[in-house]
Amino acid sequence: MIDGHRTRLVKLALLAAAFCALTMSSRAKVGAVPGGGAILFAQASAAEQKTAEQVYKNIQVLNGLPASELDGVMYFMSASLGVACNHCHTNQWDSDAKSAKLGTRRMILMTRNLNKENFSGNPAVTCYTCHRGQPHSVPLPPADLATSQPPEAEVSSPKPPTLLSSDEIIARYIRAIGGDAVIEKMKTRFLRGTETITDRTTAPVTMPIEIYQTSENKLLIIRSASVGSSLEGFNGGRGWTRDLRGLREMEAKELAGVRRSADFFRYLKIRETYPQMRVLGKEKVGGREAYVVGATSRDDSREKLYFDANTGLLIRKQVTFKTAFGGIPEVTGFDDYRDVGGVKLPFTITWSRAPFGSIQKFTEIRLNVIVDDARFEPGAR
Repeated sequence: MIDGHRTRLVKLALLAAAFCALTMSSRAKVGAVPGGGAILFAQASAAEQKTAEQVYKNIQVLNGLPASELDGVMYFMSASLGVACNHCHTNQWDSDAKSAKLGTRRMILMTRNLNKENFSGNPAVTCYTCHRGQPHSVPLPPADLATSQPPEAEVSSPKPPTLLSSDEIIARYIRAIGGDAVIEKMKTRFLRGTETITDRTTAPVTMPIEIYQTSENKLLIIRSASVGSSLEGFNGGRGWTRDLRGLREMEAKELAGVRRSADFFRYLKIRETYPQMRVLGKEKVGGREAYVVGATSRDDSREKLYFDANTGLLIRKQVTFKTAFGGIPEVTGFDDYRDVGGVKLPFTITWSRAPFGSIQKFTEIRLNVIVDDARFEPGAR
């Protein structure tokens, strides 16, 4: 099973830049030159040490914000209002032509003052407080509120559901996917299918995708777009990408993400991945009842894991992507489990974190195929 949300995020950011997506919203780079993503990545480390107004044009209310956190702020506002970058911006990113952009500045100042005066500067009031995923907030309660409330007798709390322990839930999951003995025999994994990427601004983009993985935590992802192929590789220590811009070594933050994605047994030897787990309760996921397990991984990532109460299979993982304005849910879904060499693996993997999303649909998954280690090295073909 592959969880490619971290490396996929990098590709989404690149596609976002190409398709007028949110990573370029609200700012044009000071002194920018033609070159696209290569310039973006080349300046990433320096940008982390500078403020937004030092790196980007026409920053008026986010002065002092680290430049590296500006993307996260844009993501948070997009998620809170359920909109994409073109809600506030034109193709001239630093332009103030749209009134929504001017209104956003006023809202930022308003929430900042509310939090400063009433909540010691903590982000207790955010865009989402009022907007709840809609461009326009609703200032009044519905007209039929009084008549729509259920009688008081029906408002009593339901009986708490009977819960399994985390050990029982994980044991059911391991049995459901095939058992420890079968998992232990896995050495390599090859996946082929398509990936569809969305960003709320442009039409979805679908491209063929191939993924090679080994139990030594090596990873290669090949995407074949109409303009050319792109590769992401990890040889166990070094991460790299190659596309139309050429070959590039991954930097620290990007490398941490691809290292996590390359973890071959992350969702198979799950007790090793998550040394701390506790059951939080039951929730509905797409009409299915699921046990929710709070889990802390070896790399100190705090996640929620959702296991189908009927089949025992893992169907969702949720983490919180932190921004300067607040957290955004980042959700990975696992579906369409099929038997592959005695192990059940998901043939559909979805990922979402507003405003981005992707769907990987695999038509072929093979285990223990021979893979040349040279394929995972920088510059490999």
